[in-house]
Parts: sequence; structure tokens; C-alpha cells
Amino acid sequence: MNAPVNIKPDLNPPELDLRCSEELAARAKTRVAGFTQSMMKRPDQFAPGRFPIYLEQGNGAEVTDVDGNLYVDYVCGLGANTLGHNHPAVTKAIQDSLQRGIIHSLPAPIEVDVADLLCEIIPNGEHVRFFKTGADANSAAVRLARAVTGREKIVTVGYNGWHDHYQFDTPGVPAVLQDYTFRMPLFTPADEAPLLDLVKQHHAELALVLLSVPYNRVLNAEFLQQLRELCRQHDVLFVIDEVVTGFRLALGGAQEFFGVDADLVTLSKGIAAGMPLSAVVGRADLMGEMEKLQVSTTFGGEMLSLEVCRAALCTYRDTDGIARMAELGRRLRDGVNRVSAQIGTPLKVVGYDPIPMFLFAPNPQEHLRFAPDFIAGMARRGVLLRREVNFISLAHTEAQIDATIQATAETLTEMQANGFFDQ
Repeated sequence: MNAPVNIKPDLNPPELDLRCSEELAARAKTRVAGFTQSMMKRPDQFAPGRFPIYLEQGNGAEVTDVDGNLYVDYVCGLGANTLGHNHPAVTKAIQDSLQRGIIHSLPAPIEVDVADLLCEIIPNGEHVRFFKTGADANSAAVRLARAVTGREKIVTVGYNGWHDHYQFDTPGVPAVLQDYTFRMPLFTPADEAPLLDLVKQHHAELALVLLSVPYNRVLNAEFLQQLRELCRQHDVLFVIDEVVTGFRLALGGAQEFFGVDADLVTLSKGIAAGMPLSAVVGRADLMGEMEKLQVSTTFGGEMLSLEVCRAALCTYRDTDGIARMAELGRRLRDGVNRVSAQIGTPLKVVGYDPIPMFLFAPNPQEHLRFAPDFIAGMARRGVLLRREVNFISLAHTEAQIDATIQATAETLTEMQANGFFDQ
């Protein structure tokens, strides 16, 4: 049962003291190319001047910024911290493994052990190859698909990384690459038929469909089955990008959640609870061809990340953590949507339970009229959110969820009092 919410709260929480964050930001602008390592962590992705820029530490579902402000964290390392911050299983895995070294001159036994475990957990998992980032894993899957099908064009759905295959319309990428990629949306049910039609029309040219599910709605399993059968019929590989959804929707991932099988899946983020690791997992007859390709990475066998991966996978398998994340996500969605309706604002939480998406409007420009002020108000009340897609971790508690719902009521009421929704 959800806790009661005060719809007439104090509208004047103190402004955040962000002086240390701002001093570090000034230094970063003179030294760090692009300001930080992920464009999704830049200040302009949040609420510049009203939102922390640098975090000092994290524990469980809470983080502290460099100015000492404490927050309940729903950014979760952009989804990588599925277990929460400083989880005991992660700390122990690193401490126990560190004395044996970080990377050996030859393969380490942990590579085989974790591959075995992944194949037990992931449907259709027979072979595994490790990388470091989601973009690496997706690019390896693309190269493998091109090699086994003899075709060069690909279909991508959603964000699949920063590599040239997917970001062909950004500076520094040869324009010719746009001829090899069909980039298709799936934000609405109306987008489904065009994707199916594209595969029907161009199947003779297609190596794979690489699909990352949209986060603004729950896809229909029947549609995914149609897409999968169409790919099978025309020998197009069906690959699910589970860099974000892996170990969130279900233990076996999207294949288990939707009841659809994939030729390959790509995994990262939650696979090692924040340590840098990714993988391609799939059928042996396909993955066996990887041996013939120029696909190689020194750090794929880095042992600390693999040890943490083993600890994380065992935690997902041996606890009710994944179901618990969904339960907490439903509590958050129902509570936020209830108070938003009571106050009379357009905010809704949509999408998958463990991946709550906060939306003021389906149109991105309309949403951005409200999102920066909303997350700034939430930060003043001790809640760290992204503008849209957020994450539940195994470390979140019902009390933190209820406090977040209360903070939402306060922030929306404040915004309404200031005329934000009158336009």
C-alpha cells in the first residue's frame, strides 16, 4: 500500500549549494575534451546551474555530491548500477580477486566460468564473447552478422552506441555509411508496420535487425514475434540489444520477458553491476564464426570485471531482486501518476516498471519545456533524476520510493503555483 501524500507541501526548499561542483566544472572545461566521458552526463543534459555536476560517493540507492548534498539516485550510473552503489557482493568480488592480478598474459579461468553462467541464464545462449562497452558488443554483432549472411546492410532500432554504423549523420563519419544502415523508430504502434515492411522489402540486402526496445512504451509481444518470424523466414539475424534491459526485465532478459527468441543478444551495464564489461551471447553455429573475424580486445579478459559479473549474475539468479525492482517501479509509477492527476499536471511515468520514464508530453520539445525545472525541483528535495529515462536498483526501498512520490507532489505543486502549466 502506498504511503499518503501531502498535496499542499512547503514550496520553498533551500537552493542547492553547488560551489564545489561549479569549481570542478570550470577546471574540466580547460582539460577534459567534451567536458566528460559520456555525453549523457554533461550538465546540459540536466538543469544547468540548478543540478549537481559531480558526485563524490554512493552507497545503496543514495549518492552524495562534492558539495555534500545527499540524494536518492535514479540515474544509477546510466543504468549500470543495477545492484546499487557499493554493493557488498561487488566489493567482496573485487577484494577477493585483486590479489591474483587484474589481467593475465593468457586467458584466465574466470572467462570460462562466467561464459558458462551466462549460457545457463540467457535463452539460446551457447557461446559468449566478452568486450568492454555496449557499443563494442553491438559492433561485434554487426560484423558477425555481415560475415555469416554475406549481406552488408543493417536495420537499427533505438540507440545502439556511438560507432559509425549507428551515428552516420554526425560529424566525423563518412556520409557513404548512411547507405548501409536503415535507422527505424518504434516509439508508437504506428511505427511497427513500417519496420515489418522494410524487412520484407529489403531482406535480400539485410544482415541483421538490431533492436533496442523503446522506453516510452511496452512493446507488444505479438509484434516482436512477427518481426522475429519475418527475420527467420528471410535469413536475417534477429539481435536484441540488451545493453540497458539486460537483467532488468527478467533474469533471461527480453527473450524471457516477451517470450521471443533471438539469434544473438548484446549485454552490458547491469551485466557487471557498474564494472566495465559487455558481451555477445548467442547460438553456437553463429558465434563459432567469430573465430574467423578480426574481432579482438585486450581488456575483454580483465578479471575484476568478470569476477563482479559472476557475483552480479548469482545475485540476480539467487534472489528476488529483479521482481523486486519491478514491484518498486510499479509503486513509483502508480504514486507519481496519482499525484500528478490530483494536482492537474501532464506528468506521467510510462514504460517498463524497472525503467521508469518521466514524460510531460510525447513530443520532445514540449516535454523539454517542463523537464529541466522538474528535475531541478526534485534535486532540491533530495532526488536525482534524469530528464526522461530513469532506473530502479536492487538497493531502492519502499521508503525511498514513497519519499520520491512526495517530492514529486511538492515539485509539481511548486511548478503549478509558478504558472508553468498555464501556457
